[in-house]
Amino acid sequence: MPYFLGTIVKPDLIDGCQNSKKKNITKQRGEVMKKSFFIFVLFVISATLIAQPVGRMNRNAEKSGCKILDKLNLTPEQEKQFRDITFEHQKKVIDLKSQIEKNRLEIRKMAADNKVDEKKLIDITDANSKLQADIKSSSVRRWIAINNILSEEQKAIWSKHLGVMDKYGRMFSMIKDHIKERVKNRMR
Repeated sequence: MPYFLGTIVKPDLIDGCQNSKKKNITKQRGEVMKKSFFIFVLFVISATLIAQPVGRMNRNAEKSGCKILDKLNLTPEQEKQFRDITFEHQKKVIDLKSQIEKNRLEIRKMAADNKVDEKKLIDITDANSKLQADIKSSSVRRWIAINNILSEEQKAIWSKHLGVMDKYGRMFSMIKDHIKERVKNRMR
């Protein structure tokens, strides 16, 4: 029998201590895995929210904005109304995007502190989804408001402008399909 500090230690007690340590280590690893998985889920949700196309749509609209104004041949009064509608829309979008960023920051803080509240995470994610929907609705309201100040000839041009914005999405999907087809052909 082994001696431990002048006392006799039974082998079954030693084995029991080792098994207990193994159980604790296994339990700790399980907790680490749970936390790691949860942080991974947070990362995926954050990445999904960040990758929304709202910013790209606004950049495309800004690039084509001057061209459409030239094509519409607006009166000075219409130009003023157009700009007022656009500025009000932009102010609203800035506020909504700011709230989305604050919510994302709160998610990152929860992840960094390793104190993730599942209900709060879901609530924040739902709030961000609603805010993004509000941004899109605001864009549609802006388009309608501008459409209401235009003459019939200008409305025809303006409605084509909405169609041009849709073509970007279709064109991208066509390019994506073309790339997929080329990859398939190379695999054969």
